[in-house]
Amino acid sequence: MEQTQETRKDRCHRQDWVRNNIRLLGDGKYYAEHANCYFETRKGIAKGYYLLRLSINSEEQPTLCSVSIEPVGPNKLLARTFTVPIQGTRSEPCLVLPIVVLQRSRVKIKPVNTPGAINATISLLPTTEDTFVDILRQWTSRKPKANDNVIEGEAYSTKKEIAWRTEQIYRSSQIRHQSWPKKPINNQTQQGADDQYNRYLKEIEPELDHTEEQIREWLDLNKDAPLISIIIPTYNTNSNHLRKCIESVCRQSYPNWELCICDDCSSTVSVKTTLKSYQAIDPRIKLIFREKNGHICEASNDALSLATGEYVALLDHDDILADNALYWVARELQKKPQANLIYSDEDKVNDDGIRSCPHFKPAFNIDLLLSYNFISHLGVYRREILKQIGGFRVGFEGSQDHDLALRTVLESSPDQIIHIPRVLYHWRAHSGSTASNPNSKDYTTESGHRAVQHYLDEQHRRGGIKATARIKARNRFTCEWHIPEKPPSVELIIPTRDQAEVLNLAVDSIITKTTYTNYTITIVDNQSAEVETKNLFKKLKRKHGEKINIIKYNKKFNFSAINNYAVSKSRADIIALVNNDVEVITGEWLQELVSHTSRPDVGCVGAKLYYSNGTIQHGGVIIGIGQVAGHAHKYFPEDSPGYVDRLQYVQQMTAVTAACLAIRREIFNNVGGLNEQDLTIAFNDVDFCMRVHARGYRNIFTPYAELFHHESISRGAEDSPEKQERFRKEINFMLNQYDIQNIKELPSDLFYNPNLTKIRENFSVSTSPESIKKGIEIRSSFRKMKDYYQRY
Repeated sequence: MEQTQETRKDRCHRQDWVRNNIRLLGDGKYYAEHANCYFETRKGIAKGYYLLRLSINSEEQPTLCSVSIEPVGPNKLLARTFTVPIQGTRSEPCLVLPIVVLQRSRVKIKPVNTPGAINATISLLPTTEDTFVDILRQWTSRKPKANDNVIEGEAYSTKKEIAWRTEQIYRSSQIRHQSWPKKPINNQTQQGADDQYNRYLKEIEPELDHTEEQIREWLDLNKDAPLISIIIPTYNTNSNHLRKCIESVCRQSYPNWELCICDDCSSTVSVKTTLKSYQAIDPRIKLIFREKNGHICEASNDALSLATGEYVALLDHDDILADNALYWVARELQKKPQANLIYSDEDKVNDDGIRSCPHFKPAFNIDLLLSYNFISHLGVYRREILKQIGGFRVGFEGSQDHDLALRTVLESSPDQIIHIPRVLYHWRAHSGSTASNPNSKDYTTESGHRAVQHYLDEQHRRGGIKATARIKARNRFTCEWHIPEKPPSVELIIPTRDQAEVLNLAVDSIITKTTYTNYTITIVDNQSAEVETKNLFKKLKRKHGEKINIIKYNKKFNFSAINNYAVSKSRADIIALVNNDVEVITGEWLQELVSHTSRPDVGCVGAKLYYSNGTIQHGGVIIGIGQVAGHAHKYFPEDSPGYVDRLQYVQQMTAVTAACLAIRREIFNNVGGLNEQDLTIAFNDVDFCMRVHARGYRNIFTPYAELFHHESISRGAEDSPEKQERFRKEINFMLNQYDIQNIKELPSDLFYNPNLTKIRENFSVSTSPESIKKGIEIRSSFRKMKDYYQRY
């Protein structure tokens, strides 16, 4: 590792660093081979003040580097971690970071969270108290905050200042030097995201499309492909935007379409002139002119009355279809004639034709649709369904598409709602459009709220659980699912072995904060030996009586077997698997889990988990990330909305982590519990959730159940040959079970998108055309969502 020149006295304090999953290339250059990579001091360092000089230059986009101080010995789980932004430029200056060590500890540095080449210079040297506090002031606020245990106006010593400033560092989701711009990075900046998408448009998208010859061949073989009616309501449309909209339909490579346009009594003369000029050119264009303005729902229904196609596509009067949009829709309809609704990915386009802000969507996800209209554009509906539900409802203007989609879903099975993971629609971004400014149509939120509540009321009338919709933000909603009149009993199962301090924090937070009352805690003691742990057990039983049950499991550690054993003893309606290193944040966490678990079509329910420093540890599990699976939005700041707000709203996921997982006991037993033969430590929760999914249940992530998960943010890979061999076998088992495409990795997750990376957890755009093609291929090949991950 490259070093700076120092005095002889300094050199005697130099730390010897070891590497994990980092390969030395020479001359200060390294290659991070895995997301779980780190530098670590070989030996523990003594109590004291230190300065960490850190220079890391990555070829990747801006990322976050984490630094952990981990006590040596049995207190390893009491590690403290902070993160610092790394801008990813070759000229990044050396950072000088303050490190306080309260007991002998190792320092662990996770330089990047994605594989790739890096330059690294690291040194750790002791310093004086005065120098330390001077550096500390450069990384913290000027005054104590309310929770720093400092009385306002009171003089405080240097040691006390060090104490409260150090706490500020550990409480921050990422630390920032006082000289830096105020805005923190969020795993990838908007400019970085735009650059990624520009590369995607230039290098990837052309490889995903079909050639003119391939399209002609398919058309010759599929002369029975359906007629698609495109409906457009117009009103005082910008002439240039309207022409580009109509021309995008006329350019379609799929010829079997008709364009049905209703003008809603525009006062702008050019609209009528423009429409008639295009009708004269192409007989597939049908027009109707209203004599009285009726707003978008009435105009859309009039346009719908002109349609004769088997399917109807919705197009706004200033937006643009991709040239092959209807071709890809028709191909999907030929494969899946059961479809009632097909939707695609979309992006935004400005007046200069520049595309940006892609929305790569998940497969059909009713919980996300109840949160916001992620289906949006391009939406293609079976015309008979639209007739059956009465078309667009007057009074829902502004959210008429959301209302239409929800009412179509009520008359469909989930397998009749089909997603095409291709950008087939370009949403016009200008000052008056919701694409450019979501606040430009404030009335849409109230309409959307009524649409969501109508869906909830109707599904309740048909036998579902009663629920209440609430407005959370503009065009964003939450659903409160009512708990049965007799609240279900819940058993929280917490496996543990020693680590009394950690377990006590978890149990105390549950008992003191949880608002739901019909629960018990079962602690599964896996051969604890420490006196402190045994004393804690006695204390908990004495203090909480029947609320806490302690059972022994006197066999070798096997996470799956321990939990299966505890469940076999349970008689509760719902069981919740809970790690011993969690800490409850929101008192309603269990109420939230129970409300979803009580829904008859829901299987596993997982919580939003944070690392000790506030960054995201778990926002659901994405299948296919890093070969098997990874946590969505890992390392994102605590206040990040996530990709298209997905960290803020309830949604279906393929899997959730067993660090906090609730499920009805009946379902747990029916699927056979956790796999204790093949997956003793890793991936047992992923496999379990996938088996629950295969039974037709929906697994749910909710951000409204929040807990800390005090797992070390830079814990690293398995650290012994025996553990590495076990981990390899568990990976191989998952591949044998679920690598249905034989590509040495699990397929792209249903509730992710093939166009997004399978290397990182940050929802960045994929740079692998082959990976995208494989993902699109499998999306198009399955008929039933529950069978998506199954081998045949």
